[in-house]
Amino acid sequence: MTARHRLVSLALLALMLVAWQVAHELAGTNQRGDPMVPGLVDVLDAFKGLSREWQGGWGVERTDLGGEETWAGGLLAFAYNAGATGLRLAAGYLLGAGVGLGLAALVSWSPLLRRIVYVPAHSVRMLPLLALIPLFGLWYGSSNTGAVMFVAFTVFVYVFAFGINAIANVPGHFSHAARSLGAGRVRTYVEVVLPAALPELGSGLSLSLALGWSAAISAEFNGQATGLGQIAYVAEYFTQTGLLALMAITVIAFAAASFLFARGVIAWATRWAE
Repeated sequence: MTARHRLVSLALLALMLVAWQVAHELAGTNQRGDPMVPGLVDVLDAFKGLSREWQGGWGVERTDLGGEETWAGGLLAFAYNAGATGLRLAAGYLLGAGVGLGLAALVSWSPLLRRIVYVPAHSVRMLPLLALIPLFGLWYGSSNTGAVMFVAFTVFVYVFAFGINAIANVPGHFSHAARSLGAGRVRTYVEVVLPAALPELGSGLSLSLALGWSAAISAEFNGQATGLGQIAYVAEYFTQTGLLALMAITVIAFAAASFLFARGVIAWATRWAE
């Protein structure tokens, strides 16, 4: 990115912040006096108010036991709950991506089977995944297993579809060249076709990781005791718009950072394809 592009990006970000503050001033407040559109100050106050979610320790007393709301408490509560969400995301992503990649590779071994499952696989992507959260709650209750399984299912749906599509798009002459040099069908598939699909599959892995944050947050609405989603649920219940905005900004930032990190790792792993 050139210096000019960076300046344009910063200017657009500044414009968005100004527009946000203008919307805050124009929207007014609700009947309780809470801002309809929280401003920057409201978001900062919400971060400090996160100290109410801290269970005590590290020199910061719980607010329900007489402790005051502090920036240190807000930071500790944020780190603790973000860590809980991140662990659920990591477990669900590894499970969903692993099963999705493995199943896509097995199905794509047979061109006929790949054509059979192609349409159903992409049709599953159209499912309203967030509408399935109550079903996972019915199956697993408010356990961590339910949250992890929902993230895994969400990631699996996308990785499986992307995997089938990436393998199908590998040029046929790759296989023909390997077979003409004496490689067997299994060796050609494992050492030529699957590696050749990785660069395209990387986009699906990166996008599904970013999407996993939304899935993890949504899954925590099922009654988790910790996590960013649990904080968002409480904020929604009590119409704490500043806290809701803070959670939204957090998810956007984490998803963007995860996407860029995954893209970097995949680009390094497939540098041979450049």
